[in-house]
Amino acid sequence: MNSFSAGPLGRHRTMHGRVVDWLGERVVSGVYAENSQLPNESELSAQLGVSRGGVREAVKALAAKGMVDPRPRIGTRVLPRSSWNLMDRQVIGWHNTDPAFVRDLLELRLIVEPGAARLAAERVDPDQVEAMSAAYDAMAEHAARLPQDSEEFVAADLAFHLTLLRASGNQLVEQLGRLLESGLQHGLEATSELPGGVETTLPMHRAVLDAVRRGRPDAAARACRKLIETTAAAMAARTES
Repeated sequence: MNSFSAGPLGRHRTMHGRVVDWLGERVVSGVYAENSQLPNESELSAQLGVSRGGVREAVKALAAKGMVDPRPRIGTRVLPRSSWNLMDRQVIGWHNTDPAFVRDLLELRLIVEPGAARLAAERVDPDQVEAMSAAYDAMAEHAARLPQDSEEFVAADLAFHLTLLRASGNQLVEQLGRLLESGLQHGLEATSELPGGVETTLPMHRAVLDAVRRGRPDAAARACRKLIETTAAAMAARTES
């Protein structure tokens, strides 16, 4: 099977990645429930049109994330969620259609990002201010051409938030931002799709930028919290609709 052909695995840059995604999404969604057994290598190989070795390597990748426990001659058991590495970027991505998980990501952002904005206002360097400003300008430019420019708008919005986390000067906060990237994107897409959502949140981004640029930690934290709370409300409205 060509690595970009249609089929049960969909499309992915590599065959290995396609198999890992296919299995991971089904474990997260409960198709393969906690404490259940995965189909054996032969069954999965036939179903997906890949070699048994390819299935075996994909199962090893899930095992490294704490999601499954492969045992020779016994089979592969799906482990309880408490064992999963929920901060793994792929695992986060596989949860993007799970409203409860996305809500938890937003709560984590509320814990982390206002504090990061506070630190950024104290530590930001001129290059980071310029990067945040450029991201904001790109958002404003593409906002005028939504929904056609939705992909470009979300990319600029994401760059704004990741630069803010990096400007905190805390390497662990910056790394957390990269881990949350898929969750961030999910929330930003929801906000950009709601009628009036961009018109509401764009000035809030400007308030964060201005507070960071002027070195006002309290104002930066408040503006950031208000922005995330607005995103959370947009996500809730999207889920209910």
